[in-house]
Amino acid sequence: MKDWRSYFPFLFKKKEGDGSLRETIEELIEEEEIEDTSLAPDEREMLTNILSLRDLTAKDLMIPRAEIIGVSHDSSLEQVIAVFKSSQVMRLPVYRQTLDDILGYTHLRDLIDSTSTPKNFKIQAHLHKIDYISPSMRILDLLLKMRSTGEKMAIVVDEHGGVDGLVTLNDLVEEIVGDIQDVAQMSTPLHFFRRPDGIVVVNGRMDIEELEKKVGAIRTEEEKEEEIDTIGGLVLHLTDRIPQRGELIAHPSGIEFEIIEADSRRIKRLEIHGLPDNPA
Repeated sequence: MKDWRSYFPFLFKKKEGDGSLRETIEELIEEEEIEDTSLAPDEREMLTNILSLRDLTAKDLMIPRAEIIGVSHDSSLEQVIAVFKSSQVMRLPVYRQTLDDILGYTHLRDLIDSTSTPKNFKIQAHLHKIDYISPSMRILDLLLKMRSTGEKMAIVVDEHGGVDGLVTLNDLVEEIVGDIQDVAQMSTPLHFFRRPDGIVVVNGRMDIEELEKKVGAIRTEEEKEEEIDTIGGLVLHLTDRIPQRGELIAHPSGIEFEIIEADSRRIKRLEIHGLPDNPA
């Protein structure tokens, strides 16, 4: 079987000055233990779509603020363990009062290796540094930064210093490598795809105003006042939880959202049923 690197010549072809980036991506992929990503010959042609990833920014890949799962700095050991169990993630941001004051993150491994008891447990003793980045930071630049610092998580902040979202190393590597099959199946932009039967497939991170420009108004007046930024955020507003794959969620407008892909943190992809044939 051919080495997976042979399918990514634009990432690994050596050019003057790009050795660091090429080696960084290669090492990150190996560290994340990603399996062989060989594709059939007729699919390799579609790998050119991956070039669009070069233009993606932290804002494109971030977990929106409303979907961030974290723990307070004064949480008990039992509370922290409970959040780890319910969220099924390995790292949790730790904040003081609100998400706009994040102290760092804690790793599940820290608690497993800890000798702390419920009585003397202090989460501050298990904090890792977390970086703050701009929404416009390119994901390849962020990969280089994470590689050089060893950090696995970054907080996206707006111009006023407020927290907009969260980016993890796993998300970056998955976007570059893990979603190649999806990219190969879609020649249109990753965030939006209209099927011949009228059903629209969207990325959960797609900006809801951008979506409404394509399909017509979706939100109610009340939902517009809730400052919901993404279509995934709208579904979370309807369910107040992360829905499971295959679930159908009805909207007051008469359309339905079907969850195609979701994990413990967010809705990744969904279908929209019942949209008008001729959107306003």
